[in-house]
Amino acid sequence: MARSALGSIFAFIARAAGNVNPLVVEQKKKNIVKDLRSMEPLFRHYIAPIGYSYKKVDVDGVTAEVFKKKKGGSENVVFVLHGGAYVSRMMFYYRLLNKRYSKASGGGTVIHYDYRCAPEATYPAALDDTMKVWDWMLSQGFKAENVITVGDSAGGHLSMDLLMKLHDTGRTQPRAAVLMSPWLDMTASGKSYVENYKVDPVFGIRGKTPSPDEVKTLLMKSELYMWLGDNDRTDPYISPVFAEIDNTYPPIWVTAGGYEMLLSDSERLVENFRKAGVEAHLFVPEGMFHAYPVYQLFPEAQKGLKLICEFIKGKFEV
Repeated sequence: MARSALGSIFAFIARAAGNVNPLVVEQKKKNIVKDLRSMEPLFRHYIAPIGYSYKKVDVDGVTAEVFKKKKGGSENVVFVLHGGAYVSRMMFYYRLLNKRYSKASGGGTVIHYDYRCAPEATYPAALDDTMKVWDWMLSQGFKAENVITVGDSAGGHLSMDLLMKLHDTGRTQPRAAVLMSPWLDMTASGKSYVENYKVDPVFGIRGKTPSPDEVKTLLMKSELYMWLGDNDRTDPYISPVFAEIDNTYPPIWVTAGGYEMLLSDSERLVENFRKAGVEAHLFVPEGMFHAYPVYQLFPEAQKGLKLICEFIKGKFEV
């Protein structure tokens, strides 16, 4: 199916304003941290729709946000891990999905949180904050088996780190996980890093398709990797495409844009889950770009969100 007119407009906006390719950053003298955080001041105050409540909670220094029905809610939880290249913090457009996620989970609670980001903090700060909020959530009476995680981009990476940490410590996994354009390979070894280099409006640049070595040379100097610190890029917690998956992991639903350089990350993750005998779904709409569903305002994003909510409903049996 061809990309919609609105989808094309959003892709153009992403290329013009949101491109973080190292060559573009250098040519335009961009400040990645400043650019990625530029939308944070917008719409700081959020008012829950009628019939719902919303509050912020301090969890030992980490700000969590709790959205739930005032009456008739369920015990289910959608645990949202926001994206932003481990640089930008929680932004308003994630909250615009609260009601949709709550309805998909049968009136469940939606929990967000604002983990520490680079350059002020590096790995494992974000994972430590995630575990802190996860433990707090369970201390409130919610059960891991009644939780579905939803993460995009760096939040998709963090979702996988959460699953791996729970697995490695012998703890109960969430019921399922949704990952949108997860960023999972810090070595940039997938074929899409080269094949989609000149069509990806967020990470790529028009022109000659470079060799794999040229792509890696460019990407490795990108400020997007500030969050790594001095850690090994092949460590499974840094690059979850290298994690050993077994059949104790929960089902996953994954989407990525057909035009994005990170597409191989999603493909390899789904392949690893399927090889382990774990249910794994992959949806790749033609012509779409990085984390497209979170923007909502064009047909492909609505289609992706519809499928995500159907998956959540199915897993919660509501």
